[in-house]
Amino acid sequence: MYKFQQPLDIRISFLLRSTYENEDGKFPIVLRISYRGQRKDIFTGLYCVKSQWIKTDSRMAGLGKEAQTINQHLERIQYKVRENFDEMRFSGNIFTLDELVSKIKGQEKPPQTLMEYADNRINEMSNRVGIDIAKSTFSKYKRIRNYMEEFLKTKYNTQNIAVASMNEGLLTQLFKFLRYEKGNSHNSALTLMNCLRTILKAAIKSGAIRTNPFEEFKVGFKPVDRDYLVKEEIEKVATVEIKSEMLARSRDIFLFACYTGMAYADIFQLKRDNIKSDNDGSYYIKKPRQKTSGMSIIPLIEPAIRILKQYSPTPDPRDFVWHVPCNQVLNRNLKSISQLCNIDKKLFMHLARHTFATTVTLSNGVPIETVSKMLGHTSLKHTIRYARVVADKVKTDMSKVREVFK
Repeated sequence: MYKFQQPLDIRISFLLRSTYENEDGKFPIVLRISYRGQRKDIFTGLYCVKSQWIKTDSRMAGLGKEAQTINQHLERIQYKVRENFDEMRFSGNIFTLDELVSKIKGQEKPPQTLMEYADNRINEMSNRVGIDIAKSTFSKYKRIRNYMEEFLKTKYNTQNIAVASMNEGLLTQLFKFLRYEKGNSHNSALTLMNCLRTILKAAIKSGAIRTNPFEEFKVGFKPVDRDYLVKEEIEKVATVEIKSEMLARSRDIFLFACYTGMAYADIFQLKRDNIKSDNDGSYYIKKPRQKTSGMSIIPLIEPAIRILKQYSPTPDPRDFVWHVPCNQVLNRNLKSISQLCNIDKKLFMHLARHTFATTVTLSNGVPIETVSKMLGHTSLKHTIRYARVVADKVKTDMSKVREVFK
């Protein structure tokens, strides 16, 4: 009998692939290997007439020369599988069925290095930029790749290491390198480490990295007080006299972000088709976020509509035409505007998003689930950070009441 049950949950058998018949009326004989809940079929290069195949014994019937030759080949294949399996099993290393099959076929590959793996992964991601990966996000993957290269040269005097060498200790050293030698903030360094986690995800899943080092890497994000404008400060920005057309347009774009919560990249991409009109004459924006592809649905309040109408050649705000400068220029212009307004806060585009979440919506009783949907967050946990700011504001406001009711 040529059917073989190997200890330690490996099973080796042969079967006839009845879905394909060659010109001689014969069917291919396939080697089937089952291991740890997975199964692989490998063509042996041998053929047999269906009527001569003994399914229960996984062999060709008869005592003729052809049957003897084929059965001897099957026996040698079975022996080779068993030999390679035992070699990998007694090595003491965990291995996958794919690795066993590669070894049987003589296609063993040398361990991939960390930098080779990172470069391959980043090259794959580059094809998705602008589709489901934002340019700003992709730049973080390239940053951590370059940081890793510098880290290895600085700390280990080498240009590369085997990807299998990744462990919790190395991750901790890399995090400290990002923080204290490259000057990244705690949360920025942790964001880069999460990019590294994504880069190495497939290596961990395939077993190229035997034990997931990120499970032992216990570093969390630190709470950050996110600044925002209060209602009086929004009014200052809206009413300050600005003679420069360029600064005035930058101010309007910033205010539009305050009233909609849209990120810079989404305002840059905003088109007429993204603005919908309801039967009651109201307008709303329906647009997937450029960063996460999460759908944002934002009813437009009157100040936002007035801004669009300023740039529309018709009474329809959807016909707006404006030029949105690059983010760096816009933020530089906002710095000048903050000086004109005499606001002791740094104005930048993302501050407008925080302002929308706190001053415009949550502080006015809009449910956090609704705010999350308008911001296009993929998870409510990203929105909850704003609720803490609002809670602090309530606490501060109530302190005034305590002064009255002593």
